[in-house]
Amino acid sequence: MMTIKRSCSYRIITRAVNADGQPLVALLAPGADDCHPNLDADQLQAAINGKPDTILVYNQHDESRALVNTLVLPEEQVFIEIRQDTKGVLGLHALRRTRSGNQTLELIYQ
Repeated sequence: MMTIKRSCSYRIITRAVNADGQPLVALLAPGADDCHPNLDADQLQAAINGKPDTILVYNQHDESRALVNTLVLPEEQVFIEIRQDTKGVLGLHALRRTRSGNQTLELIYQ
């Protein structure tokens, strides 16, 4: 289970809409009101190394996924993937990386 502020989820979705097909990778501190976009691998890595509880937010763009895959992440890293269904509706999918693969987390909006 993961809790996120409802207003923060709206901001993440708005950023995804504004990205309009462009890569989006951002960092989200637990309990924060907004995420902080960043496409620089070195800066992302340094931020995650400094605060391993930081949540990595990204869209389904190939460049976003490639960037996330280049990072050296803690074993229990939490991600929020911004997904778009076949009808174009955007939503958030929370997951945690584990030894046995990715585990979907229940996302609670408060």
